[in-house]
Amino acid sequence: MMQINMFIFPQITQRKSLLVAAFLILAALSAIKLTPTTHAVNSTPDLDALIPVKFGGWEQIADPFTQVSLTTGGNDLASQLYDKILMRTYANKSGDRIMLALAYAREQKQDIKIHRPEVCYVAQGFQLLSKSNNTMHLSSEKPIKALRLLVSNQRRYETVSYWIRIGDDYPTSGMSARLKILRDGLKGKVLDGILVRVSTAISDPTEADDAYKKQEAFLMELVSETKLAIPNILIAEK
Repeated sequence: MMQINMFIFPQITQRKSLLVAAFLILAALSAIKLTPTTHAVNSTPDLDALIPVKFGGWEQIADPFTQVSLTTGGNDLASQLYDKILMRTYANKSGDRIMLALAYAREQKQDIKIHRPEVCYVAQGFQLLSKSNNTMHLSSEKPIKALRLLVSNQRRYETVSYWIRIGDDYPTSGMSARLKILRDGLKGKVLDGILVRVSTAISDPTEADDAYKKQEAFLMELVSETKLAIPNILIAEK
């Protein structure tokens, strides 16, 4: 009979076995304790019903363009990432048109996060011409850390203004989003999140500044109109 080499298969004492078992149990209990369990919201808001088709000087119209997808992988991936999506186009009496896209997710996790528009636009054939930070003061609540993009493809230029709210913050990068999810996750909180994106088709980059101003005015009216109906959804209240 073949002898077992004790140097290859060393004996494990009962004390070591108990220490290993205790360590594994402690690790399992810690994982359970650190798993977020408290959701920020009880249910998914019905954006179709809560976002008005007419407000201020704006009214919904038929979409003149197919909006850029909210993910890098098309509508199939969007349905997996988001609990609710709304995409509309609004116009005012002056003929200005603004495309609105909202993507809401009840749970934000390290492996499932809202896709940033600059990544989505590039993945769908646009060239990113510029990107800049823009702090918006749309209400009496905390300032919104938004971003502005200028993109183009063979058919048009687009100006894009957007923010991503995760919990009570507005992370402006993938890393800051991960850190926000991690910090609140360690406190047992499951954060919700939303992408609020508006875009305007323009014929020349010189029209960008005017388009950004109109987008900010549009967003101010939208936030003012919906603040009571959907608190803590579009913006983070103090």
